[in-house]
Amino acid sequence: MVDHGSTDETAAALASKFPEVERITGDESLWWTGATNLGIRHALSLGATQIMLLNNDCRLAPDAIEKLLKHIEQNDDNAIITPLAKDMTTHETLNLGFTTCLWLGFPSIKLPKLYWRSRTSSKSLALTAMIMGGRGVVIPARVFEQIGLLDEKSLPHYLADHDFYLRCKRSGIALFIATDAVVQVDNTQTSSAYRPQSLTPSQFLTSLTSRKSHRNLADLAAFFKKHYPLPGLYLLGVALNITRYVVLYLVARVLLMLRNPRGG
Repeated sequence: MVDHGSTDETAAALASKFPEVERITGDESLWWTGATNLGIRHALSLGATQIMLLNNDCRLAPDAIEKLLKHIEQNDDNAIITPLAKDMTTHETLNLGFTTCLWLGFPSIKLPKLYWRSRTSSKSLALTAMIMGGRGVVIPARVFEQIGLLDEKSLPHYLADHDFYLRCKRSGIALFIATDAVVQVDNTQTSSAYRPQSLTPSQFLTSLTSRKSHRNLADLAAFFKKHYPLPGLYLLGVALNITRYVVLYLVARVLLMLRNPRGG
């Protein structure tokens, strides 16, 4: 377990309740990408042939690892497989139907449910255009040897996963979702920018600059600079992304005021 800056009782609890778990320490400056790479490097140094990334807001179903391993055994070792992600509270499926539309400023966009249900209803392993984050995804060690680790320099937190999987696809590495293996995700732990209606104007402005927001301009610019189809016009991708976010926020605030005119 990578512990990069916890200030609670994590270290003591691990030592007393889970002594078999190795705690790898770093500081909070690592953010998600640096901390994830720290764990990957350590696992590879021990001779790991498969790496699973599991964020602290995720809970694997008891049989998920067994099912993922069966898929790995039956498929090309050059494929990446992730479990089906479900919201821990609503049980909504979170990761089926995602693709990219970089021309219009979408690092990822979810296709209509009717589309992806028709393509996955009879399959336990579904090809996907994009994998979302470190939610139990299993990556063969040879993939890291082929394309390198996550880009902790340019993308220290958000969008490093998108960048990594896009690089994988360009190298001919297939991305799959195992629909018979489930990971539950606590969405209350994700970026507040996913819920713009809950933000005050001040918080909204902060979401454009804070590293804790997936809408922060620095990470968006770094990502689109690497992947926008017209490299010299990558700021257009950033502008399209932010314009959409601003419009969604304004609409959400207006609707909130209409429903609760005295709420302030």
